[in-house]
Amino acid sequence: MFTIETSGSWGEMGEQMGEAFSCELEECMHTFTPWLVADLARYRPAIRELSQLLQALCPQLVEESEGLARGADIATDLMLGYRFFNEIRSWLSEGCSVIYLADSEDGPLLGRNSDLSPGFEADVQLRRICRPNDGVARIQTGYLGLAGSIGLNAHGLAIGGASAHTPADYGEDGLPAQALLFVVMGQCQSVADARAFMACHVFRGKSLNLIAGDVSGESVLFEMPPGRTALAWDRVAGHDWQLCTNFFLSGEIPISPEVDYLESAYARYGRMTHCLMSNQTKRSVAGLKSLLTDVAQPGLCDSGRGGVVKTAYSQVMELKNGRMHLTPGHPAETAWETISL
Repeated sequence: MFTIETSGSWGEMGEQMGEAFSCELEECMHTFTPWLVADLARYRPAIRELSQLLQALCPQLVEESEGLARGADIATDLMLGYRFFNEIRSWLSEGCSVIYLADSEDGPLLGRNSDLSPGFEADVQLRRICRPNDGVARIQTGYLGLAGSIGLNAHGLAIGGASAHTPADYGEDGLPAQALLFVVMGQCQSVADARAFMACHVFRGKSLNLIAGDVSGESVLFEMPPGRTALAWDRVAGHDWQLCTNFFLSGEIPISPEVDYLESAYARYGRMTHCLMSNQTKRSVAGLKSLLTDVAQPGLCDSGRGGVVKTAYSQVMELKNGRMHLTPGHPAETAWETISL
């Protein structure tokens, strides 16, 4: 897993990343988006449209992408297409488990296992401390070069996501999830802010679940099918936790009937629910680490038939203290490390 701390303007921070990981970025492009590298002209119209959308909502992302391309000596349109390849062509199968604890002995916590297709290795993941001149500092994780904004900002707002497959598509309009989350992490200070922003923007791209939680103890689950605004669901009354895996809880969005994928998703959700409701999980950083290890893949909730995902890394975020605990690998096999804002 790569690590970097960047600071300055968005263009300067992108250039810092590009210079640091130029060889690795080129390798990632050829490995994960060979279709884009081989036929960039085919995808240029979609990339231009994407660039126009980003310029209107979050021009900082375009500036950062231009800096990233400049630092890595890669064409700007190729870099932008790579950073948003899920929106250019959706094909990755992900899992993930996300848990928010409102009232632990360490303050509100958000934990997540990043479960990826077996072909996507942990060594192409990036953890980054980002300190922009004109914005809020944050710790974020995701694929090297992509514009992911899963993480924690200096206001104590944290976001964790998980794929959730659906055959439904409500339209072609909207903004990529990475752009929406970039703005949320950069402009929002609370769950209420995030809820208001998400209610105003249609989402496009690969369907997913998101949990946002803040330092006050508030949380919300966003269900995000393509072509519509996110459906926002409050935490169940009386629960000090909220969680999601890889299916839509509300029943309002159809679920793709993928047996192996859903078997693991339901098993992880059931295991986490049982541990939290029965108070087997201690409300602490250590307790959340233990629960994430419990449901990591392969492991207790694996089908035993090889599974469709594996845990690339786990993370626990302390919203009050601005800390992220992270394992660069499966949590049962890798020691936890800590980075701070």
